[in-house]
Amino acid sequence: MSRNYMSKYDEMRKGDIIWSNNKEYKAVFQDGNFVIYGWRQMWSSDTAGQCDAYRLCMQDDCNFVMYKRDNKMMWQTKSQGQGFKMCRMYLRNDGNLVVEKDGEEMVIKEDDYSHSVP
Repeated sequence: MSRNYMSKYDEMRKGDIIWSNNKEYKAVFQDGNFVIYGWRQMWSSDTAGQCDAYRLCMQDDCNFVMYKRDNKMMWQTKSQGQGFKMCRMYLRNDGNLVVEKDGEEMVIKEDDYSHSVP
């Protein structure tokens, strides 16, 4: 998969990429780590080497979650909520990862590119 956003129920598997519209940034699900790159690595989920990391899922509650093969959660954006009609995650042209819920943007990362969302 190579595109610029994820909607409810969309999933990423290892090797999948999400691009910013200007193609200057990409978010890659690689070796169990979800990483954002510009001309260098800018941010990661700090889950590198987790061989049991299996998929990233944009859930219907607007939470973006990394699951193991046994469907146990191992990382999340904590962006969940209820009653949203529209929910999507995308990479902005400034490299920030955003969850948009009914038109409201929640920036998942800003200037601190070294830590995952708690």
